Amino acid sequence: GDCATVMARRTLRLTALAAAALGTSGFHLYGTKYVDLNDFGVVRIGRAVLTTAAISCDYLMSLKSVPYGTHEYDDLKSQVHLRSARRLQELCCANRGTFIKVGQHLGALDYLLPLEYTHTLRILHSQAPQSTLREMEQVIREDLGKEIRELFVSFEETPLGAASLAQVHKAVLPDGRTVAVKIQHPKVQAQ
Repeated sequence: GDCATVMARRTLRLTALAAAALGTSGFHLYGTKYVDLNDFGVVRIGRAVLTTAAISCDYLMSLKSVPYGTHEYDDLKSQVHLRSARRLQELCCANRGTFIKVGQHLGALDYLLPLEYTHTLRILHSQAPQSTLREMEQVIREDLGKEIRELFVSFEETPLGAASLAQVHKAVLPDGRTVAVKIQHPKVQAQ
């Protein structure tokens, strides 16, 4: 076949092999209750590599047989853009933290990226994943050396808002003042 087909097949084989290796080791690690797969940079990078390979293959395979400059080509390219943007959005949500931040920035580049990308990635501004109360308690314990109940008379479990790097909870201090507590998502510093 032509160079693009050979390259796509090699990339697909390598991607499948990497996915099998990461999946097997990830499945084993996931079985231990104290390990979060997102703790491993290789997992986040592996997801990024697999997503990039899938997007590249989609463009190569979908557009190779359609004549450039035709309406059919433009329609098909728009469909590939949308599929690729959704894959990128899923990657950002899976990898969290700085990946969501990068996705948010990409969503604002409407002067540079196709609309399918910017419209899809803008969702990351309003739908950032939330950390659990247990995770927030751990961050406070690690950063301040105290439990939530030692610092606040009350602390609302549901955040007022969540962003890519942190979330905000309503709490009441021992002196009766109501405050907003901004807590960084766990492991953001490590990313």
